[in-house]
Amino acid sequence: MRQPPLTQAIIALRKWGTGTAARRLRAVLPLPFRSMLHRAKNSVDAIPLRLELPPPPPGQAPVRVVIFGSFADNWLARLSEIQTWEALPAVTEVLMWPDDPVRPLPPPAACRTVIVPLSEDNILNCPRTMDSLAPDRRAVGVLRNKASFAAYVATEGLSDLCPVTYATREQVRYPCIVKYVNAAFAYGSRILRSDQELDAFLHAEPWDSGSFIVQQYLATPVEYATHCVCKAGRVLWSCTCAFEKKVGQDIRQGVDFLSMTDVAPPAGALAAIERLLLPLGYDGPCSVDYMVTPEGVTPEGRIAVFEINARFGGTLMLPPNRHHLQQALGCIIANATAP
Repeated sequence: MRQPPLTQAIIALRKWGTGTAARRLRAVLPLPFRSMLHRAKNSVDAIPLRLELPPPPPGQAPVRVVIFGSFADNWLARLSEIQTWEALPAVTEVLMWPDDPVRPLPPPAACRTVIVPLSEDNILNCPRTMDSLAPDRRAVGVLRNKASFAAYVATEGLSDLCPVTYATREQVRYPCIVKYVNAAFAYGSRILRSDQELDAFLHAEPWDSGSFIVQQYLATPVEYATHCVCKAGRVLWSCTCAFEKKVGQDIRQGVDFLSMTDVAPPAGALAAIERLLLPLGYDGPCSVDYMVTPEGVTPEGRIAVFEINARFGGTLMLPPNRHHLQQALGCIIANATAP
C-alpha cells in the first residue's frame, strides 16, 4: 500500500512531534523557539490528510471515515497510521479533518461516510450531516465539567456509585482531593490532609469560585479505566485496563503509571457504568475512571467512579492498546446512524 509523498511526510512529522526527540528538543530551546515549534506543530495537525486503503472484500460495502478535530498530541499520529485501520477491511478511505469553521467538510462520497469527532469541543462543533455515534450536547455538558457531573449524580440518585462530593467547607473530611472542574488527566488535582492545607488552598481560590470541587479521597494502589462504546446508554463494546500506581503516587495523571494491564471489568462495573449513562441516553465512545473500594455493599467492594470522559480515553491511543482502538472504531462504524 503506497501513500503520496506529502501524506507520508505529514504522518512522519506528526509522529516525530509526539516522540521523545521532539520533547527533548522543546525542553532545551528558548521560549521564542519553543513557541515557533508549537505553532508549526499545530499547523501540521491542521492539514487535512487522506489515507487510502485496499478495496473491501467482495460483498462488503466500502466505508469512508472522517476523523474530525484532535485532542492530545499523539491522537492524530496514531489515527493516521495505516496499521490502525488494517483490521477494518470495510474502511477504504480515512480523512483526518480539522475542526475549523472556515474549512467546510469534504463533499459527500458515493460510499457510506462515518464521522468520528475526537474532543468534547469537536463533538459540539461537529456537523451532523453524516452517519455518526456521538453524545448530544446535554451529555457532553454534564460529563465534561466535574461540578456538573457531581450535581447530575446527586439529582439522579446515583451517589452510591461515586466518591462523596462535599457541598460545603464544613462537610469536608480528610484526606480529601481537590479537582479543577474542567481539567483533563487529573492535572492540577491535589490531596489535602488537614484544615491547614485546605485553608492555604482556599486563600488563593475561594470555595465558591466554581473552579474546583472537593471530594472524598479513596486511596488504592490500583485504578481502573473502562473504555466503552455505547448507544442510548447501553454498553455495546468495552475493554478494561488496570493501572498500578508508582510508589508514593497518590494521583494517577494521564499516562503516568507503573504498569497497565488488560483485565476483565471488576464485578458490577459495567452495570454501574450503564446506570450512570442511561439517564443521559449516551451515544458514542467514553472512558470511565474508577476504583473498587476495599469494602462495600457487595463482597467484591463498591465501584467508585471518579469521572466519565465523553470521548475516547487517552490510554486507548497507546501502542499496546491498538487492538482495542480498532475494536472501538469498528463498533462505532457498525452502529453509527444517519442524522
